[in-house]
Amino acid sequence: MPKRGHNDELSKGFPPKRQRTTETGRAPDHLSSLSNEVLLHVLSFLPVQSLITCQRLSHRFYALAGDSELWKRQYFSKWVRPRARRFAMTRRPTFPQSKFEYSPRVSTWLDHGRLNRNERVTNWKRQYQLRHNWSKGSCRITEVEIPRPPRPPMLATLCTGFVFTADSQAGLRAWSAERPGSCKAELTFIHSSTPTALTAACGPETNCIEVAVGFADGRFNIYKMDTAKLRLDLRFSCSRSAHGAVTAVASSYPYLMVISEHMILSLYKLPFGSDSPGAPDAAYPIASLKADNMLSPMSLSVRPTGPLVVASIVYSIFHLGCGWSLGIQELHFDKSGQQVSSRLTTTVDTQYGVVHLHMGRRHGRSSAPDRRSITHSHTDPFQPIILHQDPPTSVSYSHPYLLTSHADNTLTVYLVVSNSDSLYVRGGKRLWGHTSSVSAVQVSDRGKAVSVSSRGDEVRIWELESSISPFADHQASEDDNSVKVSPNKSHTLEGGDLGLLSGMRARSPLVDVPSKATQGRGYIGFDDERLLLLREKEYAQLLEFYDFT
Repeated sequence: MPKRGHNDELSKGFPPKRQRTTETGRAPDHLSSLSNEVLLHVLSFLPVQSLITCQRLSHRFYALAGDSELWKRQYFSKWVRPRARRFAMTRRPTFPQSKFEYSPRVSTWLDHGRLNRNERVTNWKRQYQLRHNWSKGSCRITEVEIPRPPRPPMLATLCTGFVFTADSQAGLRAWSAERPGSCKAELTFIHSSTPTALTAACGPETNCIEVAVGFADGRFNIYKMDTAKLRLDLRFSCSRSAHGAVTAVASSYPYLMVISEHMILSLYKLPFGSDSPGAPDAAYPIASLKADNMLSPMSLSVRPTGPLVVASIVYSIFHLGCGWSLGIQELHFDKSGQQVSSRLTTTVDTQYGVVHLHMGRRHGRSSAPDRRSITHSHTDPFQPIILHQDPPTSVSYSHPYLLTSHADNTLTVYLVVSNSDSLYVRGGKRLWGHTSSVSAVQVSDRGKAVSVSSRGDEVRIWELESSISPFADHQASEDDNSVKVSPNKSHTLEGGDLGLLSGMRARSPLVDVPSKATQGRGYIGFDDERLLLLREKEYAQLLEFYDFT
């Protein structure tokens, strides 16, 4: 049968094909026809939650809504601009208004120069998420449980994504804080003395970490960790000292601060680029102090500031009237190692509510700080507004923030003012939030702090900048500047290679925690991404890695 021919007249009567729609009455899609530049401009007006929703629409919107420049603006609006406004209101009334406006130059942002120095391109969505997780206490946790902790215990410290451990059996080892499943580098000690102090800081070279280890016989070694090649090398060793065991160390290359068992404080200058191990005079002392009334706990720090290097020690003292207080001594050195000055102050005036108002220079001369006492309506002006009956359980100082923890479930934060004219303390304030005795604290120079309860079951993150200002109120405040860490347990590891991490300590033997806090002590180290915590119990130790990424 022949094929029927095409009838043009019949085909002209059919209506045109209707476009398929998923829902009757839906508006036509006008966004898909827009260019990426226009869509990015539209997305720049959306809040964070809307950007996250847009990333679920399609592959195209996933890339557009995740654009780094969009999240860079969101980061500035959420974390940088509010801090700049608070800084202007509390510290500098004439703060330039340009600091409130968005600038793509990260170097102009307050306290964000470290992100500008990063050689890699910053992932601003990841940076926003990281800051958000810290503010909410949201993280993942990896636990390492050791049933029988070894003796003597190990030392540990955290620096730029690496955990360094030291013990007399295995020597010095480096672990990845991101994946602590195996040792990345190790080096045995050349002598049999027990390590008693440990610190690590970034070295002068790229991909370099300087590690200092103090020993019970008074000597200390300096090691170099190559983070690219994952290699540990001994740079040099300082001969044993007659001052007793090294109990605490602090470093900021090329300076190293050491305190001994007999309360001898020494400051050393390390040579630059020396790779010859075993030289007894490789590190030479530039200052030494003998202390008679310094009590634990203590905190050491070394920091460069302009043409000077400032070495600081914070120690506990007992003062009649206001109980336990803190003393702070600073040693100023020039770049050649010559001592320029030495200054001393205490927190006693701050505990009585005395505010130091520095008036600056007049007629080319510096005037002494003026003191004005603040009297609250409910407080006797002759009674201390901050009273500590017992010594602090721990002390942490990272200029300008000084933080102490106490057995009465509280913390006390101070602001240390150190300039060319004077050294004093202001802004003493009690912090509430813990439900049990606080055993350990750690603070950074950017005002972030972490505290751990004596039971080890409560970890809190603090933002101290809003707590300290020239107009800070000394009254008890509600828990509005801290958040409790609420981790989602990732996995728990026992034994195996991770068992070598048992007994890690991040404290100085000088720290004397009261006996009622001996169970469940917490030792802290943290950086921008992770928190390292060791909880020490009666029959076991638990090492915890908190990941906020």
